[in-house]
Amino acid sequence: MSGNSTVAAAARTEARPRRAGWLGFCAFAATIALLAAQALIARRLELTFDEAYYTLWSRALSFGYLDHPPMVALFIRASTALFGGSEIGVRALSLLVVGAMPALIALIAWRLFGSAEKAALAALMWVAMPLVLVGAVFVTPDAPLVVFWTLGLAALVELWRTGEGRWLVALGLALGLALESKFTAVFFAAGVGLALAAAPSLRRWLASPALFAGLAVALAIFAPFVAWNAAHGWATFAKQLGRAPPHGFAPFSIAEFLVSQVGLINPLVFAALVPAVATIPWRAPVSPRSRDEGRRVLACTIAPAAVYFLLHSTHDRVQGNWLAPLYPAAAILAADWVAEVRRAGASGLSAVIAKAALWAAPIGLAFAALAFAEILTGAVPLGPADPLARLEGFRALARDLDSRARADNAAYVLTQGYALTSLMSYYGDRGIAVVQPEQRMRWIFEPAPPETLFAAPGLALGEPGRRFDLILGMRFRKVEPAGLLERRGGGGAVEAYELYRVADPYAPVLDPVCPRDEVDLARQCPS
Repeated sequence: MSGNSTVAAAARTEARPRRAGWLGFCAFAATIALLAAQALIARRLELTFDEAYYTLWSRALSFGYLDHPPMVALFIRASTALFGGSEIGVRALSLLVVGAMPALIALIAWRLFGSAEKAALAALMWVAMPLVLVGAVFVTPDAPLVVFWTLGLAALVELWRTGEGRWLVALGLALGLALESKFTAVFFAAGVGLALAAAPSLRRWLASPALFAGLAVALAIFAPFVAWNAAHGWATFAKQLGRAPPHGFAPFSIAEFLVSQVGLINPLVFAALVPAVATIPWRAPVSPRSRDEGRRVLACTIAPAAVYFLLHSTHDRVQGNWLAPLYPAAAILAADWVAEVRRAGASGLSAVIAKAALWAAPIGLAFAALAFAEILTGAVPLGPADPLARLEGFRALARDLDSRARADNAAYVLTQGYALTSLMSYYGDRGIAVVQPEQRMRWIFEPAPPETLFAAPGLALGEPGRRFDLILGMRFRKVEPAGLLERRGGGGAVEAYELYRVADPYAPVLDPVCPRDEVDLARQCPS
């Protein structure tokens, strides 16, 4: 028996480099194939309303905006400068940097565990995640956030490995850029603090000059956005932090949160992640720079955001993408656990989960291929259930609106809601002013049109069923229906938008800018 065990162990050792090489090749091929498919889809799909809104930000760069810090606007500005203003031009830079993430994740896993097999598996676990497969097509603040968060994780791992304080300065740089992407980055700062406390080899940095230098770098990068907010009534902080207070118990939100995370991570990857986290030793002593300590460091960067959003889900809805920056560390932990189970030749449930996790990437890529094929061909008529219905037809709708505006000699078009305004501005004729009369805080990044513009007759386009005529009647003496404009997609009409002719304003057309709330019934900012 001893001889057989030795032979089996030797065979496993000999097979390991070949397996690592094969997994590395698969990870590389999957990354390239996925990036190519995503670029094709990014070229095919119209912009979402958020992407159109961020693109308008990029045309008028500012130190801050109502919804988020300015990093996504900088990404789009650089992307359109390099690749043009089309849909693929807007998304190209985001696609490329997110497309490089498997390499960065593999590098972190290799530096942590010194295993090419774990590095390749971590890249595959990342590629297997549906949020990555589909979500990376679109450019949102999450794209730069995930990249800078993961670069910060890489700096933390290098600090852990080398014990060199300069990595804290690099970490501060990454943290500052992440904060300029999205407020969620504060949880990365909390995770780093937790890691410094939980890992014995890192505790000496808790009160070091290098730590304060890193924090100073992060704050210096974030300071212009803070100054912008101070000058605008702390608008972004009020908007984002307004989601934090509890509003009663919501059990459905908890279930939705858990189910969405399992789905977005990939059930097979999630099944490996759970025992990976559960087997991390927290109470037992760990050797400095040991693999168990490295696992603690990874888990600590995940814990603050995961706990907070779980608690948030008890009283309000949590968008699935909010946890996206945690996924790289999750992929590394899952890959480490799978590799260890396979190395040990374990049996039972652990072996089943580990074997199943190896299929996460092939299955995820297969489903993505089917979804992308449907997007490109429309082979299966999904009708009203088609999720692409929300993304189609705005280009043609904008053309129809431009034609009506020219035919009516309209000097401007008033639009309802920032989503419709953004899409009509992006796809429409820039020579025709498209203006949202309310929610003016959303548009302070660009010069407001003069009230004299509205002295001439114009058009107004309202969202279906939202009675835009009531809002218009508070501004114009003449508001008359001018028919409907249909948005079409998937071979049929999706929505019918209400068109009005407006003239003779008797009150200011644009609401005042209110940093914290919308206007009251008297069209004044609440005191």
